[in-house]
This record gives sequence, structure tokens and C-alpha cells, in this order.
Amino acid sequence: MDKKKAADAAFLRNTLARLGTALIGIPILLYLMFWAPWWGFQILVAGAIARASHELFRITHHDAKSMHALGVVMSLATTAVLVFLRDNADALLGLVLGLGAVGALGGLLAPLPYDRAGARVAWLIGGPLYVGGLLGTVAVLHTLDKGGAWVLLAMWLAWASDTGAYFAGRYFGKTKLYPAVSPSKTVQGSIGGLLGSLTGGLAAHFGFLPELPLVDAILLALIGGALGQMGDLVESLVKRSTGVKDSGSILPGHGGLLDRVDALMFTALACLIYASWILPLR
Repeated sequence: MDKKKAADAAFLRNTLARLGTALIGIPILLYLMFWAPWWGFQILVAGAIARASHELFRITHHDAKSMHALGVVMSLATTAVLVFLRDNADALLGLVLGLGAVGALGGLLAPLPYDRAGARVAWLIGGPLYVGGLLGTVAVLHTLDKGGAWVLLAMWLAWASDTGAYFAGRYFGKTKLYPAVSPSKTVQGSIGGLLGSLTGGLAAHFGFLPELPLVDAILLALIGGALGQMGDLVESLVKRSTGVKDSGSILPGHGGLLDRVDALMFTALACLIYASWILPLR
């Protein structure tokens, strides 16, 4: 009984911390997305990418600070190319080749210990695409027509899924979803997360993004929500492989910033693909 009371108390503290973070953060996000000058939101995303990439490379390059710093710079450069030069095929090709070349050569900054050198080089090449590329899709979404609404949808799909999974898993979770990667996640929590994402698709269709057809809204919500959950598992796998519980402690109730945006990186990508290529065909 004492263990149950302690678990309930921890759950309540974590829930209140999450609620407090949301009450402070949501109004600021909405202002920057819809009413502030366009560059205000871009600066916010750039700051988020700098912090998230710092957390990632702190985990993967804790013994190579020079490569850690280079990884953060490469992540920001990746986002800048996607936002300002995404219609330039040569710039995109240069980005891919540049990440490969700089990431490989960056391995020479810290060759020791040899048994981790290959992993450090791989993360220096792939890490900027993982954070700067995927999280950068949020900044790209904001540049589209009705960009604020598309960003809101991407955030809703990610964070409503997280909230739905959090409570469904707490009260109904019994069947483990993927214990090899995240022992605490359950099938029931995953279903609750998809229902949470579905509220975002319906809110977009009936409210802030009416040009999104109902069937498309439902499919995008379910596919995006599923991708977001897999994105959360990917980050869990990264942390598990490096022996880290949270990527950081910047957000009360949420851990690090990377812990908070790991699903958003994939829901934003799904929304960008749909808004850029599928919706025009519809």
C-alpha cells in the first residue's frame, strides 16, 4: 500500500508539473505562431534545435566536447538550409554531401577511445539530420500558407497523443507495447495516444484548418500519431543505448527538451509531407 501511495503521489506531482509547464508555454507558443512577426517563431525553433541537439550530442559525445559543439552547429546549419534554401536542389545536395564530409572529418577531432570512434562519427553525420532536419520541419511548416495552423496541428498530434497515452497507460495499461525499448509503455496507452491525436485532426477539420478534408484529417491524425509514438520510442532507444534516463531537465515534468519534441519531429514531418504534396492534389 505504501508503494502505491508513493506512486500515486509521484504521478500527481508529475501531472501538476506538466500542467504548470503547459499553462506557461502554450500562450507563448500561440502568440509566436499566429500574431508575432514571422521571425519570432523561427528564432524560437532555432533555440529549440540548439538545445535539443545539445542534449543529443551531450548523450552521444559526452567524451568529445569538440565534436559535441560541431554537432550543434551542423544541426542549426541543416535547419537554415531547409528553411531558406529548400527550393534549391543544389543547396539540398550540398547539405547532404556536406553533412557526410564534415561529419566524417569531424571524427578526427577526438579519435580516442577507438571503440567509440565509429559511433561518434555516425552520430555526427546523422544527428544533425535527426534533430536539425526533423525538428526543422516545424520551422518549414510555419512558412507555408496558414503556417501557424499547420504547426498547431503538428503539435496537437504529438502532445495530445503523449497526454492520452500518459493517462490511458496509467489507468488502463496492462499489455507491454515494446518492452525491449521502453518497458513502461503499454498497448492501452498507445491506443489512448492515437485517440488523443484524433482530437487534433478533428479540431483542425472543424475548426482552425477547415480546408483539411475530414477523411484526410482522420488519416493524418492516426498516421502522424503513430509516427510520433515511434519517434518517442526511437529517442528511448538512443537513451537506453547510452545509459541515460532523460535527455535533460529543462522542462518540469517532461525531462529534457528532446524528450518533449521527439514525437513532434515526426508529426511535423507527416504534416509537411501532406500539406506540401498531398493536399494540393486533393
